[in-house]
Amino acid sequence: MSELRPVTPLSILSKKLSELKDLGSKMGLEGELSKLIEECCALAQPLDQYLAEHSTKASPALIALEKHTNALDWEAAFQKGATSIRLEKEMLSGALEGQLLQMLVALTGTKRILEIGSFTSYASLAMAEALPEEGTLIACEYDPFAADFAQQQLANTPVGKKVKIQVGEALATLSALQKEGYSFDFVFLDADKENYLTYYQTILEAELLKVGGLLCVDNTLYMGQVYGAGEQTKNGAAIEAFNKAVKADPNVQKVILPIRDGLTLIRRIA
Repeated sequence: MSELRPVTPLSILSKKLSELKDLGSKMGLEGELSKLIEECCALAQPLDQYLAEHSTKASPALIALEKHTNALDWEAAFQKGATSIRLEKEMLSGALEGQLLQMLVALTGTKRILEIGSFTSYASLAMAEALPEEGTLIACEYDPFAADFAQQQLANTPVGKKVKIQVGEALATLSALQKEGYSFDFVFLDADKENYLTYYQTILEAELLKVGGLLCVDNTLYMGQVYGAGEQTKNGAAIEAFNKAVKADPNVQKVILPIRDGLTLIRRIA
């Protein structure tokens, strides 16, 4: 199984520090500069592992789901036409973020969750494990292959019955949910980045998130591109625009957490 590609500010920084260290060794670098590089590596590189080791461990079902997701060759699936879009195992939320989402669901007493972009349902399962017996989670997933994969994983878990996956365009699903009068305590957004602002506006305007409800938005640091680290892609520009819009919105309370690729917590207050 190949290693995960660095896609978070910390993992990218750690990789670049390793490259800098290797370059210094090849150049015979010694003294204070070499020591400084070593200290930077020691500060950044072990952090993710330390956080994981000192947080509650994922359930056996979550561990199995992550293993199955990482074992599948997603690029080959795309090349063969099995997936409608290019997906990659790095899209999986992971143990640390999964535990945070699970804790937030428990702390807020959430009973109804809306998820936009579920991939193989790791976050869906993590959140569902914190729902009460009568709790429900509706997950929007664009790609039928990923949704089918996720459904198979959920079927083997004790709480899979709480999750309902809606396949297709998320905006169409949101429109249908609005017409049916749905309102959610908790929303998790982790879908196509260029539509983040549209999803955000739709969620609030369609009253899909109740007043006092919590919206969690993933990838809001987007590999550091939003604050000027590296060349900015279309996705990076879209996330920067989203962050600016949320910052300017007086109807929500918000905070960005530097978890993985950035997680923004947004509480609707009006």
